[in-house]
Amino acid sequence: MEILTLVIALISLAVAGLTYWRAGGQRDWERLRAKQKELADALLFVVEEMYEESRLSLRQTADGLQQLKSEAIRELEHQIERAIQQLAALEKHLEEGLKSAGTTALAATHKIERSLRRRVRRLEARGSLLFAKAAATLAIRHANNGELPRAEKRLDEATALLALARETMRADHAYDAHFDAVKRNLAEAINAVRAEAQDIRQRIDQVIAENDKLIGALEVDEQQDANNPTK
Repeated sequence: MEILTLVIALISLAVAGLTYWRAGGQRDWERLRAKQKELADALLFVVEEMYEESRLSLRQTADGLQQLKSEAIRELEHQIERAIQQLAALEKHLEEGLKSAGTTALAATHKIERSLRRRVRRLEARGSLLFAKAAATLAIRHANNGELPRAEKRLDEATALLALARETMRADHAYDAHFDAVKRNLAEAINAVRAEAQDIRQRIDQVIAENDKLIGALEVDEQQDANNPTK
């Protein structure tokens, strides 16, 4: 919102300056131009701060994925590798966006930064969802060994990670139906564990299947955005 406020202020100032010029106020034109430059510099600073925040978020996500990869959970290997590759490509786009911020038109700068920030948040959410899948996968192992309290604990962890992924995406509601499906199946799986039901494995498998659909949707959309970075 801060960047949009500055853009609006710059546009308003330009319009006011033009009106004032036409009304015969040429002597104060330089003062208006100086104020416009001050606002433009402030806008660039905000953009640079936002790019840096996004870059740090990506770096933290990358570190988390590398940690998850080191745990050698076979079911996650390919998904983690694809996430790491897309993350590296997005980090490169961030660097390019920051370099062009000072020379790109204000409206275009705002649009690019907003798009990149959305993609960063979606990749962060994918990281949390991959950790949630790891927790659910370990829950199956515990359940198979008759360790139901440990299985329930892992499913609780998966629930918290799902909530974290949803919070990370904030106002991005494109995947609400997928999130709701995973949340619903997690609740059913936890109830099955607590009831020591016969279908615990099937319930947790369904959690993983719905979670995979969500991860897959995020992955496909990131690839489309990468192929069309001006979107």
